[in-house]
Amino acid sequence: MLVKSVLLIARKAYVDYAEACFTAFGDRVKHWITFNEPVQFSYNGYGTGIHAPGRCSNREMCPEGNSAVEPYLAAHHVLLAHAATMDLFRRFFKVIHCICAL
Repeated sequence: MLVKSVLLIARKAYVDYAEACFTAFGDRVKHWITFNEPVQFSYNGYGTGIHAPGRCSNREMCPEGNSAVEPYLAAHHVLLAHAATMDLFRRFFKVIHCICAL
C-alpha cells in the first residue's frame, strides 16, 4: 500500500528532523512538543480531505483515498513518530524540561 510506505518514510524523516532540532537548538530551547493538533492532518487530511494531502472516500472531493482506513493509519504513525522522538530525546538529550503534547 503506497500510503503506508509513505507514512513509514515520513515517520523516519520526522525523527531525523527532531534530532537535528534537538542538536541545533537544545542549548536554547527549554520546552519541546512533538505534534500540534494531529487531528488536522490525520483525520482532516485523510478522512475528510479538507486538508493536505486531500485524501478521502468521497470522489466528489478527492480523487483517491480510503476514509475508513487512512485516518487511522496516519494517527497510528503519528503516535509511533511521537514515541520514537521521545525515546530519542530521553536517551540522548539531557534537557530537564519537556512538554510531551500531542
